[in-house]
Amino acid sequence: MWLVECSVSGTRSFNLSKVPTDRDLVSVAASIGFGWEMLATFLSVDRPNVERIKIDYGYSTVEQVFHLLQAWKRKLGNRATYRALFTSMRECDAVSIDWTMLNTKLGFSLGKCFELPDCVLDCNFI
Repeated sequence: MWLVECSVSGTRSFNLSKVPTDRDLVSVAASIGFGWEMLATFLSVDRPNVERIKIDYGYSTVEQVFHLLQAWKRKLGNRATYRALFTSMRECDAVSIDWTMLNTKLGFSLGKCFELPDCVLDCNFI
C-alpha cells in the first residue's frame, strides 16, 4: 500500500489505495471536461450506461461525469481506488483534465507520485 504525504495547502497523508468518497468524486468530476465519454471506456463503463447518463443529466457536464464516476465505483466496488481512477485518467489521451484544479481540490499534488521511486515534486512515499 502506498501512502503519499504531500503538501499543497498543508500536509496530509493520502492513500492511493483508498476508494474515493462521493464528495471527492465531485471534485474529480469538476476537473474533467471535453471528451469525458471516452474516459468511460478506460473505466469499463459500458456505452448504454453512458448514453443513459447523457440523457438523464444533459444539463451539466459535471453532473454527467460525476454519475459516470459513480457508475465506475459501483461496478468495481473495493477495486475502485484513487490509483485505479488516476491511472485510467492518465491513460485516456482523449479527455481534457484540469490536473491543477484536481490537485488543489483534493489537497495533494499528483506530480510523479505514480512512478516509484521518482516522486520528485512535493510528495514523499512513506
